[in-house]
Amino acid sequence: MRYTRFEKARLIGARSLQISDGAYLTVDTERESSLDIAKEEFEKGKIPLVAKPKKRN
Repeated sequence: MRYTRFEKARLIGARSLQISDGAYLTVDTERESSLDIAKEEFEKGKIPLVAKPKKRN
């Protein structure tokens, strides 16, 4: 699925917050930063979040 840059930023930011609060990781990584881990999950397509686009009038 393709995301806009705004949706991508929202997903990575939300996932980064979850990781920093102790959520499980979906990738094996050596990275320590929650933001870097969230970016890696997004790039590998393993981020457990979905953005629902808003309908435009």
